[in-house]
Amino acid sequence: MLTLPVSLHHLLLHQMATQDFKTTAAKAFREHYDKLVESIQEADLPVLGARFFCRQIISRETMEMVGNVSTSRALRVSKFMLAVMAHLDVHPDKFESALDVFREELVYADFASLIASSVGNIPTDSQHSLTVLTASPKTAIGKYADYLKNVYLRSKLPHKGKWPPAPCKKIIKLATIEIEDDRSHLALCKLNRSESIDEYMKNNRMNSISMEDLLTEKDGSLPKVVIIQGVPGIGKSTFSWKFCRKWAKGKIYQQYDLVVLLRMRDTRVREATKLSNLFFSEDADFSNEVAKAAVYNSGKGILLLLEGIDELPASCLADGMPLSNLLQGESLPLVTIIVTSRPWAVQTLEEKFEDQISRQVEILGFTREDILRYISHAFTEEEKTEFLEYLRSHPQLESIMHIPLNAAFVVQIYKQFRRSQQAIPSTLTQLYTALVEGLLLRYIKSVPEFDNLKIISVSSLPEPVQIHFNQLCLLAFMSFTKYTVQVTFTDSEAALYECFDFLGLMQSSTELTINTSTTVSHSFLHFTIQEFLAAYHLSKQPSQVQELFLEVHSKDPQFSMLITFLVGLNSSVLHCIKLPESKFQDLSTFHLHLLYETQSPKDVCKFLGNKTFVNYYPSLTSTSLDLHALSYCLCSSNCHWDLKISLRNFSSFCCIPDEFYKGHIKRLEIIDASRSNLQLFFSLPKRLFSNMYRLEIIECESFVGKILSDGRLTNLKQFSFQSRSLQISSNLSSVMENLFVSHPNLVHIGIIRTFILSSEMVELCKYMSSRSGSPELTLYLPQNSIETESLNLLISTVAYSKILTHLDISSNHLSVEELEMLSVALSANLSLKTLGMDGCSIGGEGAELLSTGLEKNRTLLGLDLRHNPINVNGAAALASMLTVNTSLEILYLSHNEQIGHVGALRLISALQDDNKTLATLRLPAECEPFEYRSILMDNIRKSGRIEFVVKTSSVRNTIAHKFTSLDIWPYI
Repeated sequence: MLTLPVSLHHLLLHQMATQDFKTTAAKAFREHYDKLVESIQEADLPVLGARFFCRQIISRETMEMVGNVSTSRALRVSKFMLAVMAHLDVHPDKFESALDVFREELVYADFASLIASSVGNIPTDSQHSLTVLTASPKTAIGKYADYLKNVYLRSKLPHKGKWPPAPCKKIIKLATIEIEDDRSHLALCKLNRSESIDEYMKNNRMNSISMEDLLTEKDGSLPKVVIIQGVPGIGKSTFSWKFCRKWAKGKIYQQYDLVVLLRMRDTRVREATKLSNLFFSEDADFSNEVAKAAVYNSGKGILLLLEGIDELPASCLADGMPLSNLLQGESLPLVTIIVTSRPWAVQTLEEKFEDQISRQVEILGFTREDILRYISHAFTEEEKTEFLEYLRSHPQLESIMHIPLNAAFVVQIYKQFRRSQQAIPSTLTQLYTALVEGLLLRYIKSVPEFDNLKIISVSSLPEPVQIHFNQLCLLAFMSFTKYTVQVTFTDSEAALYECFDFLGLMQSSTELTINTSTTVSHSFLHFTIQEFLAAYHLSKQPSQVQELFLEVHSKDPQFSMLITFLVGLNSSVLHCIKLPESKFQDLSTFHLHLLYETQSPKDVCKFLGNKTFVNYYPSLTSTSLDLHALSYCLCSSNCHWDLKISLRNFSSFCCIPDEFYKGHIKRLEIIDASRSNLQLFFSLPKRLFSNMYRLEIIECESFVGKILSDGRLTNLKQFSFQSRSLQISSNLSSVMENLFVSHPNLVHIGIIRTFILSSEMVELCKYMSSRSGSPELTLYLPQNSIETESLNLLISTVAYSKILTHLDISSNHLSVEELEMLSVALSANLSLKTLGMDGCSIGGEGAELLSTGLEKNRTLLGLDLRHNPINVNGAAALASMLTVNTSLEILYLSHNEQIGHVGALRLISALQDDNKTLATLRLPAECEPFEYRSILMDNIRKSGRIEFVVKTSSVRNTIAHKFTSLDIWPYI
């Protein structure tokens, strides 16, 4: 190794000795120059150089010189220290940051103490000296408040650089809402972007709230803990800084003497072990003085703003830690705390600090109207129309437009791809791939040696850029493991992964301390960009690594976006994501989104398997993205689907080449759809519906008749039509006419919660009369309002029908005359197997009339008479019927407490003495007679034929939302 020539070494020493440094910081380093040059070892030079470079204390050229082993160690250290001191002479505020470099290397930690101790012995120039905050005649709280106000007013947002490249300068106010007292409801709330903000708040019990009203309680008191949640990029950090600036300007909350912004990503917050550590000061005595003053007043008049608590390690919120003591109201009982967080971390806060939480607020970002206004500033009217059509056909991108940063991404990339006539991204992975490539290209254009490079991709970057890009991806990924670094990185953490060049993908910010500019931390431009880079790193790892990651994290909501990107980058990992183990495959909305992200029909088909029922029962608030992704999976899979969906927000479907259409919908329940929604859904290829055998329509009258008659439902066997509330159906006649003409072999017809007019009942009875032989028919008519004439016609048809095997007329009031007719019909009927009359108010007289008909009936297997005021006489008549009836196997009489002990005993005796056919008799628990427990009835008790049902809070046990099957008693 080359050694430093003696003459050159003395020359450098002479230069150092004669250098007229002005600042205390530079002079303190010069005093220990000889020891530094002598002590810093060869192996440590690159690490120290990288850390000083990351703190922006030395230039890139100096850092590269430090790593040049062809030059002697002593010469490189000499030049290195000279560069450090020259910088500190101009920027004395970097003194502590420079000392931190030595503190981080334990071998050189003593140098930090030695250099710092020299400060007091060096004469200082008042203009350039290190600022040390000390107590003044004002109180410590007041002194600290004055300082923070200056910081808030002087500082801009912590992010630097031209990011993001916004399409317009128009600022649109973000929507902020408050969640009502029932915090458990929060997990169920999901903003559907087709809703207006007013609709969303009404549907989810939320109220709009302004920053000025945030800390105002109804009783005039101050809240304890207020949680402000929002997804990444929604504006939580902006909100925090705006809050502090408004306070500093005297515009809001002047009842607080002190507002302290604590960013959870800052090192000093993470490493705090006592309360005074949270009141940043270079003077430890002053920090202690502020903490003592706060404790003396129990925190009264102090507001702490904990920004980004989801970025805090769990250990920092352990019992006994200063932040935990604050949130639990122990160390400062009267302090007010605002916490900002991503949604996934809110549940943890609720579980640990529930008693202290006064209010929860959600930042929603742009409403539908805001998005339109934002777009209007970015495009001409003609371009705006085209862009809105693009969003409608790509709901995945439309669904992220409410996030301001994402809105800028989508608009910019759309413009860029439209100008270059490239295929515009259609998935999140494609969007963020284009975004990252655009940022890299912008960086590369700033490097002269890459001047001729026009087109790049993340997989074909110039060699030095590719190396740094891979290192950044590793850094991004390692933060998610939570073993080494966090979401925000210090210079030393970045240096561990040799991230000396951030390629325009990261931003730097200064930690808020009493001297500012002491510590620089770095974060990716957007949290979702970090997730994309982490996924990119993982996608390049061996399959075993990817499989292990998915096995551990696939059910953790914190990793859902990373997994989405991973699947988009490498669809072959789909097989590692398991569906819940059940008789059928249950598909969640998250699965749908992952499958859509692949844009690979082959992988979708492979993931779902063949000839398998796939159940998809989402919430009734399915978004347009959910339904768009569902259409992609329907068409790409080779499966039989069982769907229950709301089509309210169905606005587009995936266009897939005909050769990829393989799926079949077997069972379909549609809830809440307009004519346009239905028309769009059934414009999917006819082959999807060709094997459908069950269709249920709820609250969707328009267009149903056309669907039934246009030849696409050639195998329909079960059909049900339902309203949510009792109402006259304007289209029921049309529906029934098309149904009976086009589908002559139905096995199930359901009409629920509607008025059935005489003309409609005539059509129904004609249909039953026109059929003979197989297949058998189930008629399900509960909770309707049926005209007397219509009901009489139905009962008359029952008498001679040869195909009607299951009839349910529950919750329809029957008069004595109608019950007499039904009794006659039952005595003549030769096909009916089950009869449902739950809640028909038949009473004792009605039970007697039915018993007369059932004495002669030899086909009925099941009878449901729950919730009817059947008395002792009615029970006696039914008991008498059971002594001669030889077909009935099930009789339900629960919720008929008027039967009493005597009536129950008559029924039990009939089973014990004469009836050997009835297998199940259900009676009210209140009616259990004392004699039933006697030894004389031991055999009947052990047989299990008798059940005493405890009355529950539910008045009905109906199945208005389900199809009946052809089992002997299908709906109990």
